[in-house]
This record gives sequence, structure tokens and C-alpha cells, in this order.
Amino acid sequence: MKKQISRALLGLAAALALAVAANAQVLHEVTVRVPFDFFAGGKLMPAGRYDVRRVRSDAETALIIRSEDGRTSAVVITNTGKADPRAAAFVFRQRGDRHFLAEVSMPGTASVRELPKTGAERRLERELAEQKGDESKTVTVVGSVQ
Repeated sequence: MKKQISRALLGLAAALALAVAANAQVLHEVTVRVPFDFFAGGKLMPAGRYDVRRVRSDAETALIIRSEDGRTSAVVITNTGKADPRAAAFVFRQRGDRHFLAEVSMPGTASVRELPKTGAERRLERELAEQKGDESKTVTVVGSVQ
């Protein structure tokens, strides 16, 4: 009886170790080519190719967005979105001729990550509303999983 319990516990421990190892190998990084300048977390990011990943592997809140050439990067704090991330993508709020990163979709994460509006975006939104009405748009740029 002791032998059977020992084998069962050993088998359970091995299965748990394999599950943890498999989960650790899942890469939560996406690459997106953005054809326009944009703001991420209050920082202006030039048009180009960007890699996005978690700052910490055990938390989805903080993301690092880094240009392919490594010259530009931003760390953004996100909130949990309502949608499931089905494809790698950036969603932008367009205010006039400026684009503000609004969501990051990374397959393999629990939910789409939403970026709150910055003070600069809120001010621009008010200015545009006073001038000619709010003509905001949503722009989605699809990327790839790395």
C-alpha cells in the first residue's frame, strides 16, 4: 500500500513539474509594425516595428514596448480588459492626427490589456471637442506572436 501511494505521489509531482515547465516556456511576446507615430504611456514612439512583452513573467499588468532597433522603449501599466486576446494586436484611439495606444492583445494571456487615458490625451480630447466635436476613431494594427 505504501508503495502505491509513493508511486501515485511521485507521478503527481512529475505531472505538476511538467505542467509548470510547459507554462514557463509559453512566450508572451508579440511583434507589431505600427505605420504611424503613437503615444504609449505618455511617451511618443516613432512609427516602426515593436516587440511587446511582460515586464515580469508572473504578472500581466506591466508591459514593456521596445522598438526593434532598441532605441525607443516604454513601460506601461495596464488594466484587465473584458475581451479574450484572440490575435496579437495593438488598438489605438485616434484623436485628430495623434494616436494613443489603448489596448494590447497578446494571445496566451488572461485578457486583453487596456491602457488608461493619459492627461495629455484627455486635454487633447477636450480641445478637439470644443473646436469641432470629438472625431475620435479606433485603429487596430495586427501583429504576430513570437
